[in-house]
Amino acid sequence: MPDSFLTCETVIFAWAIGGEGFTYPPHVGLSIGTALDPQYVLMEVHYDNPSYREGMFLHSSFFLESMLLTVALLFLGMIDNSGLRLFYTPDLRRYDAGVIEAGLWVSLFHNIPPGMPEFTSEGHCTQECLKEALDAEKPSGIHVFAVLLHAHLAGRAIRMRHFRNGDEQQLLAYDDEFDFNFQEFQYLKEERTILPGDNLVTECHYSTLDRQQMTWGGLSTRNEMTWPFIIKSPKQYKNLSFMDAMNKFKWSREHGVSYNDYVLKLPVNVRCTKTDNAEWTIQGMMAFPPEIERPYRTEEFICSSTSSLNCNLFLILLLVLYISTTALRNNGLVV
Repeated sequence: MPDSFLTCETVIFAWAIGGEGFTYPPHVGLSIGTALDPQYVLMEVHYDNPSYREGMFLHSSFFLESMLLTVALLFLGMIDNSGLRLFYTPDLRRYDAGVIEAGLWVSLFHNIPPGMPEFTSEGHCTQECLKEALDAEKPSGIHVFAVLLHAHLAGRAIRMRHFRNGDEQQLLAYDDEFDFNFQEFQYLKEERTILPGDNLVTECHYSTLDRQQMTWGGLSTRNEMTWPFIIKSPKQYKNLSFMDAMNKFKWSREHGVSYNDYVLKLPVNVRCTKTDNAEWTIQGMMAFPPEIERPYRTEEFICSSTSSLNCNLFLILLLVLYISTTALRNNGLVV
């Protein structure tokens, strides 16, 4: 295995449960074959084994036939043929594609108390990081054409907020009814430009009403993904590990809300790496999160002249449903 695999962190494509295939726009493609492009590709597959059953045998293979990558897993008589098929073309596209990971770092410092109907975590792609990186590589800015919002089982809603000079722009992407089993790329109707000095905030909303223990940041579907913070431990927990102390604490909903307010105000540790895993100069710096409106104020839906047809159809549909339901109820068919 090449040594570069040991430090490989650059994502060129990601898929999550419920998603389908992904197609670049006609003018965009992923560059391969030049000296600046990756020489190796590593496919990482996450399997869920909550009961810790043993007897797993993993067999992987790679086929270069329109670039077909497959991984087969033989697990107690069951074979998984999950894989990734990449199609390439000799017709060069006008623009090269890339991926920005602008979310929450996976670590135990991201944690959510049990019994919480609502808990918010924020990941910050800071203006310092975007300014240094884009000034050096793309001063004119980058164009976003698709977004994949990802969380685990406790996730309920995700928003990608975009700020420029302190002013909030239109959401890059959002999912207010997040479903772990349906995670799909959102193609933007119009490409959005991110400029040097902009900042992005990934706002994740969780619910742990059905959990009795802390939820910790991690790769498991029962873990979540991630927030760096500092906490002072009470004296009665001084002989316990951080995780044991947090699990032992008798959390109430009021404690959870207070804790949530506290961590949202703490400085963040900036992780700003280059495509080749080198680090920008601000890597590791501490920065305070920007002053933003919380909670996010949902934009009002206005029926403009261009959308009047859709609005009228929506109102007519509501009216038809109301009339139909009333008629059924009058006939004793609705309880």
